[in-house]
Order: sequence, then structure tokens, then C-alpha cells
Amino acid sequence: ACVKELTRTAVKRVCVVALITLIFTALPYPVARLQACTICIPYPERTLADRLLEKDEIIFAREIEHSPYLFTPVEVIRGPAVSEPIKLFCDSATRRKLQYHPESAIVVARDGSTGEWQTITFADRAYQPFIRTIVQHGAEWGARPGAVQRLHYFSSLLTSDHPQIQEQAYLEVGRAPYSMIRSLAQDIPRRQIHQFLNNFRFIEWHSLYILFLGQSRHPEDRAYIRDQVELAARLGLPTNLAAWLTAFIETAPETGLAEIEEWYFSAPGRSRKELDEVMTSLSVLGSLQPVPAPPFPSRDAIVGSYAALLQHYPEMAARVAKDLAMWQVRAHVERLSEIRSTKIVVDPAEAYQLDYYLSMAASYPRPGAELLN
Repeated sequence: ACVKELTRTAVKRVCVVALITLIFTALPYPVARLQACTICIPYPERTLADRLLEKDEIIFAREIEHSPYLFTPVEVIRGPAVSEPIKLFCDSATRRKLQYHPESAIVVARDGSTGEWQTITFADRAYQPFIRTIVQHGAEWGARPGAVQRLHYFSSLLTSDHPQIQEQAYLEVGRAPYSMIRSLAQDIPRRQIHQFLNNFRFIEWHSLYILFLGQSRHPEDRAYIRDQVELAARLGLPTNLAAWLTAFIETAPETGLAEIEEWYFSAPGRSRKELDEVMTSLSVLGSLQPVPAPPFPSRDAIVGSYAALLQHYPEMAARVAKDLAMWQVRAHVERLSEIRSTKIVVDPAEAYQLDYYLSMAASYPRPGAELLN
């Protein structure tokens, strides 16, 4: 009985947390605010730079010989000198790396002189200058992710041979607003983009480079993007689909949206994963600021394409409602109300998303008579 009660309590807590999270993510916000691109990194990631720039004192430290878990500072990166040994737990793998690489260290930091020391990361010889650069530029970059100087620095490291540096560069650039990713593309050599996309060991990281490729005006690149999208549509491949579709619309703005609507929203048998990828792409493009000039598809055109999606895949109603609430636009109200009344949407979080939008829709501007229904 005790176990059952604990299980019920845990489930209630999870539901409450999920509901609170949904409430805050569903609430409307000004569309002019720059939003992180969700194509490369679907969920917010705290990077190494985030963690370092919020600390007051940062040092490199090594374990004292014959004194397990007792560390001595070898270099101060930020803050006053530290003379006292630091007691820290260190996992066995890191201790072995410190032992085998005498030039390596761990990065240790704390909040203020009275805070507890915390291990941030292991740093070999090549990683240490990277750490120093981040800390030295702290005042210039600020703690806000997305600063232009910060993005340009990390974009220059995207093809670093050091796996940790490459990973941090991807996280920093990949979570930037899509408008910034577009502008960074001109700094990435075409050869470098293709070289990375041909390395299938990093296929999970391909999305960012696909978005870079989408800014190319080279005819061969445009043809390659179309081939990849048509292959994905034909075989039902969801891998990096949001990135490929975004690049496709960028390179075929006159017809891309209509073709995607035909391939995915009007075609039967599409998986939820495919449709989620399509929605991620259109959501990012519809949120793009400043709004690109025609023939780039307008937000109203993207909203209009959702009619076909709701007609053939009513289970996607919550995703549609999320975009409409984010953009604060009134559209497809009758269809969404009909779907809600038929109980097609059974997930509590999605039902709440749908209910929230329907309760707010009347207060939103009307984009066009054809969308009001």
C-alpha cells in the first residue's frame, strides 16, 4: 500500500510539473522577440560558457599526489589567488586521465569566496586555451547567449579537431535564433559544409550544416537539397527532416511550401515523427524576424497550409494551436473546436494547449478571411 501511495504521489508531481511547464510555454509572447532555433537543439541546453560566465572564481586544479580527492590550484582563471587545498569528489575515469596526462587539469569554480567549489569539466592541454578565452571574453559577451561576437567565435570552431570544442561550438551556434544562423552561413566555406555532411559519424549534428547549406545560391546545392527532401518524402525518413525542409523552402521559396503541404499534410500515412519535424520547420520559418521579402512564404501562407494538416491529421491540432498562440493569430478556430469536441486529442497536455488557444483566439488579430472559419 505504501508503494502504491508513493507511486500515485510521484505521478501527481510529474503531472503538475508537466502542466506548469506547458502553461508557461503556451503563454503568448511578442513575436518580435528572438527565439532560439529548435531545429538543431529541440530543448534548451546550458553550455560550458553559460556555466563558466556565471561563476565568480575559476581555477585549473590537479589532484595532490598521494592525497586522493584533495586538489591544489595550478592556475587562476578568474578571481583572487587560492592557496588552500580543495577537497572534491572526482570520478575514477577523470582521475586516471589526470594521472596519465600530467599537463591536464580539472576546471573548478565557485560563486563568491564563501561558495562551494564545483568541478566544471576536465581540460587537457588543447582544451585549456579554449577555457581561458571564454572567461577572458566574459565581460564582452555578457551572460546572454546569442551575442554576435560570441556566436562568431564559436562558429569558427565548428570543425575543430577537438571533440569537446566541436561539441560546445555546435551547442552555442545551434541554439541561436534562426535569423542569426542564416547570417552566419556566409562565413562557413561551402567545402566545409559538404565535408561535414559527408561524415555520417556526426549525422545527429547535421541539422546545423543543412541550415547553412540552405543559404547557398549554388545550383548544385539547391538540386542536392531537393533530392534529399524528395528522398525523405518518398521513404518516410524523419532524420534531420526539419532542417532539410527549412533548407528546401529557403532554396525554393516560390513552390517549397506548396510541395511540402502536398507531400506531408495532404498525403496519407505520414508518421507523427515526420509531421512533428515538418511543424518544427514551419514554426521556425513562421517566427523568422525580420520577415523575409517575397517570394519567401509569409506567415499567413504557413498558417493557411495548416488547414490541410488539420483535415487529414486532426491529432496534430495541439501543435497547430501552439503556433497560432505563439504568433497570436486567429485561424482554423472552427476546425480546432470540432477536433476538441470529438476527443481526438487525448493527451492532457495537448488538450490543455488546444483549450488555451481556443479560449484566447477571439482576442487575436484576424490574418485573412479564408483563415477564420
